[in-house]
Amino acid sequence: MPLITKKNILLTGAGFSANFGGLLSREMWSKILSNPKMDQLPQIREILRKDFDFESVYSNVKKNVSISKDDKNLFQKIVFESYSSMDDALKNYRIGGFPKSGFYIGNVTKLLGEFSGLGGEVGAHFTLNQDLLVERETQIIPLGLSTPQNSTYRNDINSKQIDFTKQVVLPDDQSLEEFKSKYLPSNGSYCYIKLHGSLGWLSHYGHQQLILGTNKIEDIKKEPLLNWYFDIFKDALSQNGVKLFVLGYSFRDEHVNEIIIDAIEKNHIQIYIISPEDPEGFKDRMEGKILYGSYEIKNTIKIWNAVDGYFPYRLSEIFPSNQMDTAVAQDIKKAMNK
Repeated sequence: MPLITKKNILLTGAGFSANFGGLLSREMWSKILSNPKMDQLPQIREILRKDFDFESVYSNVKKNVSISKDDKNLFQKIVFESYSSMDDALKNYRIGGFPKSGFYIGNVTKLLGEFSGLGGEVGAHFTLNQDLLVERETQIIPLGLSTPQNSTYRNDINSKQIDFTKQVVLPDDQSLEEFKSKYLPSNGSYCYIKLHGSLGWLSHYGHQQLILGTNKIEDIKKEPLLNWYFDIFKDALSQNGVKLFVLGYSFRDEHVNEIIIDAIEKNHIQIYIISPEDPEGFKDRMEGKILYGSYEIKNTIKIWNAVDGYFPYRLSEIFPSNQMDTAVAQDIKKAMNK
């Protein structure tokens, strides 16, 4: 039986955090290119000028034998600094009560809570984001990291005083199995699952753990916790009658899309998109008429053909700061309950 039993499942991407001051892909590219340290990396800067997908550049730099190890390490540091800067912006937004957001945060967190299980069900919020927005705002601990070994991390989340420089070493195979047997049964009715890792996480062998680039699956398979996360994602979508609500994910990760497409074909899951992107433009991307970055994502037309609901609005339009119960918010709830 799958761990996740609730049929309404949430998947969020960069577009979700963008509502709170997070960066989208092109904005991250800009931040990296503009870093003063890039003056020391003229070869990599030239690659960035030709490719606006920073993750594609990250992968190309990693495997480019003509780039020195020192330059690769500096570029990796620049990328990490960009994520750190974004985390600072998100933290400042939260501390300031999201003054420029234009939405009511209480109704946003209420939406997240709708994916919690009831009456013995277990619900889930899967995310591809590596920021700490949800932990800071909701005090939810990512699945598998609530063990006694991580008590400092757990306490920091509970107090909303998270410092990602206090790095958390992820469990190895043995520690993960211990969590499953001892602590998973009491985990509760809501799982927050960071499919691509997080700021402040170190791999079980002590290296920085951010899953970036165009071939993420190799790094995921090396990490027991992340590998388990993807098994949970597959199992969750393997149920009949699943509705996958996608908030701010642009379907650019092929390894994620493959799981979704497999669930569409085998289990006829339904897709509901919450995104300000024009639906016709979204359809054109899914059909491959518009390339996103320097590479094509395959078979996404199958995702479009499974879309049963599309809500082309920003969170500020769905959950405005005046706390109005908008027609769009009502329509999303109807979709969850139908």
